[in-house]
Amino acid sequence: MNLTGKTETGRRSHNEDSFCISSEPNGRIFAAVSDGMGGHAAGETASRLSIETVSRIFHDAPELLEGTLALAFSEANRVVFETAEQHPDMYGMGATLVCAVPFPTRFLAANVGDSRLYLFHNGALRQITHDHSYVAELVRREIITPEEAKTHPRRNWVTRAIGTEPHVKVDLFSEEWEAGDILILCSDGLFGSLNDADFCRILASCADLDDACETLSALAYENGSSDNITVVLIQNAEDAQ
Repeated sequence: MNLTGKTETGRRSHNEDSFCISSEPNGRIFAAVSDGMGGHAAGETASRLSIETVSRIFHDAPELLEGTLALAFSEANRVVFETAEQHPDMYGMGATLVCAVPFPTRFLAANVGDSRLYLFHNGALRQITHDHSYVAELVRREIITPEEAKTHPRRNWVTRAIGTEPHVKVDLFSEEWEAGDILILCSDGLFGSLNDADFCRILASCADLDDACETLSALAYENGSSDNITVVLIQNAEDAQ
């Protein structure tokens, strides 16, 4: 597997996004992206705690299974929620969270909120996760179009998040992929300013993952992204068995 990641403050005064990419000596790989909510200190804390918690669970687990992801998200939710209750200035803080655990022929994933996981396969992009947001629900009901969602005044309203309630429902995914495919984990600061054609063009034309990561982030900024910009790329190596 090839892995890379990048986070940028962008036009914001501070960065409330966090991410991790881990390739352990035993061959286990996982990655996660989190976008914090609740103001400067609270948002940064919520995303950091989410990433730290899932990283700890993944690192300590005997196996990385769907149950591991569910446990990691549940524990992250508990940690963020209890921290907010103990610190009045952080009351109501929360975070989005998306994780991916790749294997040679398949990958596991989980998400809460509107940070996304995409699969780039044979030149086409497919969103794996489902956004938990107000505008996503309007799109699903065909009240607005996906293009209208990008400029909707309530496009930042998340309907499910880590740490805002004592318990959280987690979406779990198990999908197949092939050598050469790329997984993209990202916050809304990236995908909110790019379309599918932008993703496909960059992923197909860049010389390597680092170049693709830099180009995606730069284009999102050039296109006017007003949020923090975070992207993680995982490529299934050509010699995967």
